[in-house]
Amino acid sequence: MISVASIVAGLALWQLCAETGIVNRTLSSSPWDVLQSARGMLDDGTLASAVGASAELYGTGLALSITIGICAGLVIGWWRTLGAVFDPWIAVLYSTPLIASMPLIMAWFGLGFESQVVIVVLVSVFPLLVNVIVGTRQVDPALLRMARSFGASQAAVLRSLVLPSLLPYIVTGVRIGVGAALVGVVLGEYFEGNNGIGGLILRAGQQLDAAGVFVGLVILSGTALTLTTMIRVLERRVSVWREA
Repeated sequence: MISVASIVAGLALWQLCAETGIVNRTLSSSPWDVLQSARGMLDDGTLASAVGASAELYGTGLALSITIGICAGLVIGWWRTLGAVFDPWIAVLYSTPLIASMPLIMAWFGLGFESQVVIVVLVSVFPLLVNVIVGTRQVDPALLRMARSFGASQAAVLRSLVLPSLLPYIVTGVRIGVGAALVGVVLGEYFEGNNGIGGLILRAGQQLDAAGVFVGLVILSGTALTLTTMIRVLERRVSVWREA
């Protein structure tokens, strides 16, 4: 209730400042102007088209990131030789600014949906990948020795011991990746096409349409807040399950 009241108070203050001229309404817009802009975009189909394009890109990129992060992280974390081979490459790729790689991505994958997906994956996969690698290496050695002493196979150890221990690391990595993937969506749509929410924000900014820019920002922030809250609820349930 306090959080909701804080948001309502902030919106009311923003509207009051716009109405009284404390802030420049042309540059800062107002909640009412943003609502009217969103209504106009809904009426002409612009908003639905942008949301649909971004949702497709976001879902595809995030699904690939989760799949690659979990599978590759488990393999690299479990087999130490592979870890020694790939750890420096992961560190290099993780620390390299993505913006510096944009010309190569556009040259290799062209302009379009495929290159946008690559951008989303590159932005969001590493938090999950690193979390899974760390989690795999943090499994209790005593439990591993006990399982092997009873003749458990490699597959049985991974299925019954490693994967349950990895759940908190996976959930944490997904929570970070959810927000990072949204950043990747905006980057991809900024640099590789004018479709989606990123394109909507870009066009509105070029036209000095502050209300249109805020429509896109509200959608992105609302999506990030909703998904992050859902992941945090799942994270708490996983923690309770492990403690039980």
